[in-house]
This record gives sequence, C-alpha cells and structure tokens, in this order.
Amino acid sequence: MLKAGHCYGPFDPVTNIIVNTIWYEATFPPLSQLDELDILGTLNLMRIEAQSFYGLVSFLCTRDKDLNADQAIRFLLNTDLNMTATKHCSSVQEEQETFRAAATAAWHPRPDAQAGFLSSCKTPAVLSLLSDNGGQQQLSSQCVQQLAMLLSSAFHSTGILVQQKQPVAIYKRRLDLTMYEGRIQRRAHRRISRKVKAALSRYEVQNSEQACYQLHVVCGVNTHVSGPDESMHSIMMQKKKDPVEEDYYHHTHANFLVTRNVGSVGSVPVLFFAELSNKNDDQDSQLLCCPVEFPLPGAEPVRCLFCEQEGIRIVHPASGEGFHGHEVEFEKMVRGEDLFENVDYPEEYDNDRILTNSKFVTDTVADGLDEDCMYLGSDDFRIKESDGHESDYYGKE
Repeated sequence: MLKAGHCYGPFDPVTNIIVNTIWYEATFPPLSQLDELDILGTLNLMRIEAQSFYGLVSFLCTRDKDLNADQAIRFLLNTDLNMTATKHCSSVQEEQETFRAAATAAWHPRPDAQAGFLSSCKTPAVLSLLSDNGGQQQLSSQCVQQLAMLLSSAFHSTGILVQQKQPVAIYKRRLDLTMYEGRIQRRAHRRISRKVKAALSRYEVQNSEQACYQLHVVCGVNTHVSGPDESMHSIMMQKKKDPVEEDYYHHTHANFLVTRNVGSVGSVPVLFFAELSNKNDDQDSQLLCCPVEFPLPGAEPVRCLFCEQEGIRIVHPASGEGFHGHEVEFEKMVRGEDLFENVDYPEEYDNDRILTNSKFVTDTVADGLDEDCMYLGSDDFRIKESDGHESDYYGKE
C-alpha cells in the first residue's frame, strides 16, 4: 500500500487503493520477506497521499484537455474526489494514456504496467467480489486471494510483458548502512507499538473493559511534541536515547486503529488518539488515550501546534483538552514566548515555518526516506564490486 496503493483508478478512491495494493503485491511480490509490523511509516503514508494527489490532478488534466492544474484541484475539492463527472475516454488507448500520465506523475514504480492494468480492470467482477464479503466490513483472507487472482488474470490478458523485480546493485558499504538504518527504524517503530499497546491496556482498565480491544495498526506518529527543550534535565535524557538525536521532545502523538472482539466476529476498526511520554514506558500512566471520531469531509480539524509544525496530520480529541499543543502553546506562540528552555537558540513556531514544513512533506514524492529502509532486506540488493571511488556519503556511490 505504501509503495503503490494510489487512490486513482476506475473505482471510488477507497476501492482504488485496495485494488492497486492487491494487484501490485500479487504481480510484483517483494524480494525480501520481513517480519510484519503493526505500524505504518508516517512519512511513507504521507508520501503515497501526495503521490496520489499528483496522480489525480494529472489524470484529470490528461482526460480533459480544457482543465488546468488549478481547475483540476478545485474539481477534486468540489466533488470530494468523485471522478464520475469527468469526460469519458473515447478508446482503450486514450484511457491507457490517461492512466499512464497519472502513474507517471504519482511516481508509481511500474507506470506502464499499472496503466495497462487499470484500463483492463473488469469493474463488475471486482465490485461484485468486494461487496460479496460475507457481510463483513473487513476483507477476509479468502476474498483478498480471490481478488489477487482476478486482478492478475485481468492484467495478463492485456498481453503486456511483465519484468520481475531485480535486486538493486549497490556497494557493500551502502548495503551495510541501509541494513543498519532499517534495524534502527524497525526498533523505533516497535517501541512506539509497545507504548501504544500499553496505553490501550490502561484505557481498558480505566473503562472497566476486559481485554476487548486489539491493536490493528498505528497509522500516524509525531515524536516531536513538547519541545525542543534544551534544559539540563532534557539534555541528560537525550543522551540516553537510542539513537541519539539533536533535540529532545517530551511527548509523542499517535493515531491508531483498534478492533473490538465481539464473540468470533471482528468489529469495524475504531480510531484512537494517544499522547505518549518519550521517557521510559512506565512514565505513560498520566497521559491521554481515547477514541476519536473520523473527521467529516471539509470539517475544521482540531489544531495542534506541534503536529502542524511537522506537517503531520494527526486526529486529536474534539474537545481540544488533555493534550499538549493546543490552547496554551498557541497562546505562547502568539505572544512570541519560548515554549521551552532553549539554551542555544530561541525556538520559534509560526505560520511561515508550519507552511514550509508542510510543503516539504508534500514535495517528498520520490524515494529516499529513512523509513524506507525498514521495509528492505538483503534480498533486495546485490553487491557490486567496488572501484575505490564510491563516496562516503550515505546513499551515493
């Protein structure tokens, strides 16, 4: 999903994400089989959102030559991504061209293959299979397998030749650095997962619910909450972190989905918010964990200074109470006060920096995130012989 789960295609956005994800996994399976994580990389998730956005705009501008980019964006806002009102392609070739433009703009790893697949996808059969899911809200494993077979069959019928994934040739030093970064990222994400599960367990105890919730997936994390703080105590805490970072932040904000066990039937996932301590796990008992409502389209989000600063969309409690980054911090920002004790430099939170960081996240549509490393294994690479001139800088030869 993080690699090719774009929301453009012949169906509604959610169905397109499901179809694109299952087809890509079945057609181009990963070379390395790693342990599954119950947490999504936040920047990876935001990147696929940005890629989908660029793909949608390119799709509209290619299908309707009279539209420019601004008009396409306005159309997406007015219709809530409903593509049925757009002009229809006059031929299969034109439809493939439209999907190819979308896939190219969205940095899809296989744009030609995806264009051929989407233009050949059998709408009635796919929708029938998705709706005939035993009355469950979540897709069963059997349904996913049937979808994979149907989508793969539809793609192979196009006659497009598929080139299987090949390991990337890199120098051994770069491989070692990539594997090391992957271990760091997986360790950091597992730590967040443990803290979320601990917060969820406390929520169950506080609300007299006996182990009825199960973590489905952590879908948004901002570790840079309440900071940076350069007080002596915080500096000492920072030195204990693994890996050591430049600045110390006291809290983490996270969104995660949980399912509720009702007999043998799983429930529709419920969205939760948690504010976690960045100290040891036993320091989390006084922090917040609660369910939150999915925001309605066009609704004003509950604001958090720290999450907006990082350009990370986290759904916060509607009351706006109980978490750091709301009223008190915004008031200090307006008055120009330092939020924390900063010895070396004054930390300023303002709209310019918030917009700059948000733009940076939106523009990050290519590969190159540290989070990418946690999804890579040694089978994804092959060692090429060094000529003695490769750079010491990570990621370059």
